[in-house]
Amino acid sequence: MSSSARHLRLGVAAIVLLPLLVLGVATGALPGLLHHEDRRTVRAIFADAQQLRVGAPVRLDGVKAGEVSAIARRAAGTVVTMRLDRSAGPLHADATAALRWRTLLGSAFYVALGRGTPAAGSLPGDTIARARTRGQVELDDVASVVRGGARQGLQRLPRALGDALADPAQPAGTLRALDEASPDLARGLAALRGRRVGSDLRSLVARSAQVTEALGRSRRLDGLVSDAATTVDATAAEATAIRTALDRAPAALRDTRATLARLDTTLSLADPLVRRLSAAAPDVAPTLRALRPTVVRADALLRDARPLLRSLRPAVTALRGAAAQAEPLLRGLQPSIDRLERTILPYLAEKDEGTGTSTTVMIGATFASVGGSAGTEDANGHFIRFPLSAGSSSTYLPCQTYLSNPDKARFLECQSLEAALKTVLSYDPLGAVPGTAGGPPAPERAGGSR
Repeated sequence: MSSSARHLRLGVAAIVLLPLLVLGVATGALPGLLHHEDRRTVRAIFADAQQLRVGAPVRLDGVKAGEVSAIARRAAGTVVTMRLDRSAGPLHADATAALRWRTLLGSAFYVALGRGTPAAGSLPGDTIARARTRGQVELDDVASVVRGGARQGLQRLPRALGDALADPAQPAGTLRALDEASPDLARGLAALRGRRVGSDLRSLVARSAQVTEALGRSRRLDGLVSDAATTVDATAAEATAIRTALDRAPAALRDTRATLARLDTTLSLADPLVRRLSAAAPDVAPTLRALRPTVVRADALLRDARPLLRSLRPAVTALRGAAAQAEPLLRGLQPSIDRLERTILPYLAEKDEGTGTSTTVMIGATFASVGGSAGTEDANGHFIRFPLSAGSSSTYLPCQTYLSNPDKARFLECQSLEAALKTVLSYDPLGAVPGTAGGPPAPERAGGSR
């Protein structure tokens, strides 16, 4: 290619590119084209973007480092996409993002980024999680505290204020009190301005601004406001109980004061006792140490006895029912027991004047004699022998059948009774059973009767 042709091509290219270059410089597109590799994309997930807009500035360490390029709502929250200059430096894993007012009146917002610490490592995926973002506390959030009973209280406040100012003497008294307190207020205001007038108060305001900003950055402020609202609602709901408690407080304080005075007297009396016990405490300590194993074993024994006690509960319940049923029976037996104690037992212990023997001894001897007499047994069973005197049973009769008896009728009665007893009481083991027919008559002999 000739030199003239090459010069012609360069001239045409310059004529075409020169207007484009001037247009790019005028519109600001040329720096973006030249420096597109010096930008990075960072995302932050907020609970709410509030009034943040696309194009809002992004500040890192207080210096503008980019702008918001997109805002999108997702299920996890609001995703704010930011374009940052690479010259801004790195963001670490514990980086933070917060929405802040650009002006005191609000409305305009910006994103304030916190770089984090290098020890946490690099930011994963260039995305700041929702747990490390926070919004701007606005007036509506603070005003939401005024609801429920608090709102009603604010509605009643103007009327109550009017009632309070209805009496002219009250404001006048207030102004007089303010006049009396004004010297103290003057000293307090002077102290508020600080030792160095013009600098201490300015420093206090600056520090207060820093505290306010720190409170605004705190993620716990929303919870604090919400908890304060809950506390106000709960207090309003218990207004009657609180009023009653305050009304009763003076009487309760008087009772408490009297109780404490009595307690002070008691403690004064107890002090000497405590001092004496303190002297004896070292002597008691060895005993307690020796007693402790016994207590521990008793505790184990009681724990082991719990199943037994639980199994005894039905038996105790049944015993309680039986006791309830036995109580009327015992009440019915009480007169018989009393009679046995006062009459029968004393009688059995009395001694006969003639024999000198108690009734108990005579009863025992009688049963002993009967037992010996009834010891004889044959094929028909046991029988008792009554020895006859000279073949006659008159010895056992209540009367004697002698011809010399003066009463003839009584003589006949005794003779008939003797014949009857002889028939009934006479018994021959070898003969027929008395009262039955047949068999040879039994010879009369010493014998007995059943």
